[in-house]
Amino acid sequence: MQIALPRGRMLPDAIDLLKKTVPGLSVPEDRDLIYKNGDVELLFAKPVDVPVYVESGVDVGITGKDVLLENSYDVFIPTSLPFGRCRLSLATLKGEEVAGAEMEGYRIATEFPNISRRYFDSLDVPVEIIEVNGATELAPRAEIADAIVDIVKTGNTLKDNGLVEVETITESSALLLVNRIAGKTKFDAVNELIYDVREVIKREFN
Repeated sequence: MQIALPRGRMLPDAIDLLKKTVPGLSVPEDRDLIYKNGDVELLFAKPVDVPVYVESGVDVGITGKDVLLENSYDVFIPTSLPFGRCRLSLATLKGEEVAGAEMEGYRIATEFPNISRRYFDSLDVPVEIIEVNGATELAPRAEIADAIVDIVKTGNTLKDNGLVEVETITESSALLLVNRIAGKTKFDAVNELIYDVREVIKREFN
């Protein structure tokens, strides 16, 4: 079975969950992008690429809900996972707090243009979306945006950059993804993995 895992902040928790789920699974520290351990082959990818791989043929994957909300993928999501918890929030410079409903004409910097656009469309508030790739919190300080939409976990990065959350757009956590064809052709193996993951969550996290 192939499993795509997200490199970055969620990876340690994803590996820990799999070690408790798959008997005998070991993952070396100096791993390559692909690591085979018995019947399990692990692929280490960027979180945004995990659903692409799963949709395209990799059996199972783990990534954040925010990735799935930003773009549509034809994958099955059998369960959410108890890590990777964060929120996608709207933030402004401290002292310039304004509700989203009052941001008509604002420039919004974000790595999540689709989520941001849907959010402001739901408010019927026209804004300019400026897509950036990383260091989103820099945009208001550089005066290229009036506000940002970004992932927030502790809020420390916002605070360090003089920003304040004004609204939470959505909550996010890690999700287990399954390729729809694999869910049928490898029904027993995939469903056993799903069952074992749920049992580990009940035992370890509830």
